[in-house]
Amino acid sequence: MNTIKALKAIFQGQIPPPGLIPEKTLNVLASLSSARKSFSKLTNIERLITTLCHKEPDHVPCTPMVFAASRRLTGISYVDFSLNPEAAADALLVAFEFFGGEMVAPPLDLSIEASDFGQKTIYPENSTPHPDYKDPLIKDVSDYRKLKRIDLKDAKRMQNLVNTSRIMVENMGFRGVVSGFVFGPLGILGMMRGAEHLFRDCVNYHSEVMAALDIITEVLIEYAEAQCDTGILGVTIDTLYASCGGLTKDLWEKTEGPFAREIANAIRRKKCTVAVHNCGDGVYFDSMIRFMAPNLISFAQLPDDCKSPKELKEKYGEKVVLAGYIQTPVLSYGTPYDVIEACKRQINDLADGGGFVLAPGCEFPPNAPLENALAISKAAEMHG
Repeated sequence: MNTIKALKAIFQGQIPPPGLIPEKTLNVLASLSSARKSFSKLTNIERLITTLCHKEPDHVPCTPMVFAASRRLTGISYVDFSLNPEAAADALLVAFEFFGGEMVAPPLDLSIEASDFGQKTIYPENSTPHPDYKDPLIKDVSDYRKLKRIDLKDAKRMQNLVNTSRIMVENMGFRGVVSGFVFGPLGILGMMRGAEHLFRDCVNYHSEVMAALDIITEVLIEYAEAQCDTGILGVTIDTLYASCGGLTKDLWEKTEGPFAREIANAIRRKKCTVAVHNCGDGVYFDSMIRFMAPNLISFAQLPDDCKSPKELKEKYGEKVVLAGYIQTPVLSYGTPYDVIEACKRQINDLADGGGFVLAPGCEFPPNAPLENALAISKAAEMHG
């Protein structure tokens, strides 16, 4: 795309196809946007691009990450939100309009991929769908090698998410961006085996676990590519177990790391942005950057090698865009004032120099007070 045309389109609030804007053009745009922030309000697209280029916008962009909670705005059940793409897309778009922010994503729940592989899933009326923990698909170590590759076109719940993304992109226009979501292969395996058993198996039966991860990853690559084809900006890979609360760093690097790299490379081949989400304790930023080279990391706790937000910003602030990390308890039990104060602290700690997106450390709690989601975007405007 011609540089002048690209710049003109973005200044008008439009966003060309992801990855088709030359890097030099993005940097020029980010510099221009950052320069004019003091006398002109930026568009959502400008604000995001400026941040992704590690320059300061007029105020920090944000994403309240209102996913399942959005169903409360349109009055649909949790079951409809999980299984009906039109209803889910409508709820997520209403939430985007209501709560503000620059980005929205459709991770309906974490049982999607496991369900399509055959894991029995329970769908409560007013709570998150989850595996039937009494009936795991992988009951024994020998079951890892029995896992069958599935055809994406027959994967109903993954297709639902792809369709949700497509509907959202078509209806979002140039008001903001839509991002996709893939649960990492090890997390999916945990849904089918149980985390405690899986962790032991990674040590004692590593080759069996790797065989199952290989099968899962083949499907996830197609899944990520299908999401990219809907016109989303990028895909977030959730690598939950790449943290001190999951596997040791060395074990994660030789288990999920290579497969996470394959998924990230597939996303980049589609000219989409790679992001990572990890709400674990003591996240392995260094490992995830080495294996996936993400543009952005969404996190809930400090990395294992940082003792303070200041150290986090100094060590990783120029390598990756930081997104986070408003704590779940304050969103669940705090007042809007509490949330705004928490956001203000995050902004003060991490926003200097750009490269920061204000967001919850994990999904906005599905049953938390909705006014606390609105407080996030208000804080971004007031203090960002």
